Amino acid sequence: MPERNEFFLFRNYSVAIKTWLSQTVGLSRYPNTQNVQVFYMTPERAFSKYLAPVVNGENVAPVITFMLMNPQYGEAENSLGFANDVVAYQNTGIVRYVKPLLVYKLLYQLSIHTILQSDMDVILYQIMSNASKNRKAAVAVDGQWAEIMASDFRNEIMLEPGDAQDKLLRYGLDLTIPRAYLPRDWTDYKTITDIQLDENLQIVPKIT
Repeated sequence: MPERNEFFLFRNYSVAIKTWLSQTVGLSRYPNTQNVQVFYMTPERAFSKYLAPVVNGENVAPVITFMLMNPQYGEAENSLGFANDVVAYQNTGIVRYVKPLLVYKLLYQLSIHTILQSDMDVILYQIMSNASKNRKAAVAVDGQWAEIMASDFRNEIMLEPGDAQDKLLRYGLDLTIPRAYLPRDWTDYKTITDIQLDENLQIVPKIT
């Protein structure tokens, strides 16, 4: 049975987005243990699980949900698929032929929920000022740098259920990673270190 490669697509980039948001966004009026919460899920799931208590009169910390939308293959970013990179490992006698990385553009859609407009303003400012178009945020994913750029925000209050519209604010914006990479498989070869002749004077490569 042939060996099959297993890789979790862009999960490491989603983890990096969650980590970046958790480290970038915070409100001083909330304790550290109950500050802005960040979840990878749809706004609908977040409402049923985390935001419904607000409608019932409980005061909860702001919530940010985010989801990866349709990744776009970088037509102009990807190199010729048959042009392998050759990596020679010294003192091992191994040469690795690596297929080129696949380059994609990722779009993460954020929904931000708060009770106060002042909290919403601060959160939007923190995200937009730390990932602006002329100075993107940078995170390391799988040994490669990835840039994060924030879009303009949009008012999504009318997307909440009826009762929640009077008690919750909901704004959205997008985070874009212009270049995300998917690894591909490789093949290892032993290097030829010497040439020998057999009894028929045929060249026989000596493989280490």
